Amino acid sequence: MNSSIFRSTIILGLTAFVATFALSHIKAITYPVIQKQERQKTESALAQVLPGYTVGEERSSTAGAGAFTYWTASKTDGAATLTAYAFIAEKAGYSGVIRTMVGVDDKGTVLGISIIRQSETPGLGARVLEAASRNTFFQVVTGRARRGGEEPAPWFQEQFRGLNAGTKIEIVKKGDWNEAMREELLQKNSVSAITGATITTKAVKDGIEEGMARLKTALEEHAKAEEAAAK
Repeated sequence: MNSSIFRSTIILGLTAFVATFALSHIKAITYPVIQKQERQKTESALAQVLPGYTVGEERSSTAGAGAFTYWTASKTDGAATLTAYAFIAEKAGYSGVIRTMVGVDDKGTVLGISIIRQSETPGLGARVLEAASRNTFFQVVTGRARRGGEEPAPWFQEQFRGLNAGTKIEIVKKGDWNEAMREELLQKNSVSAITGATITTKAVKDGIEEGMARLKTALEEHAKAEEAAAK
């Protein structure tokens, strides 16, 4: 009996050792690949939210709770140089943290957002990534659907463009956003909630508002640090 227990213990220990050894090596092999994919995703998101801008180096700040990541960007418009910023906003949604890249100009107007991580419910909150088709139902069923060309931006994310991130963003329930709603909602600094996913909608807009407040603090801290260094 003792011999059987000893043998089982040895086998179990060896199995655990081999599994741990294999997992550690798999992590070591896949980590650089995962990091590269994350960098590419970040660069793609920056290009989306700061179209036409040259993006500077990534900066970190402890403004608020936890680390805060942001970028400064610029572009030339005639004789003027325009400044813009991008930051990463994070807020808990229905199923997990929603991570959003946000681009704003120097007045706090949203230039674009790109949701880069979410685990919301398919068919509900996950519709934050849903893009409206440019084809009508008739075009699809008759085989005349247009193919190729630039992919449309997800309608939920597109509606944030032009809003003031420095003031409260309201949520209304008008169904799926479309371009015809833009002016009305911009005047109210509002977005239309995803049907059945108000929690997800609120998480994204709250993350943007909080991120904008942290950006202001981070920029003030950076300016003070540069001023102190110049003395």
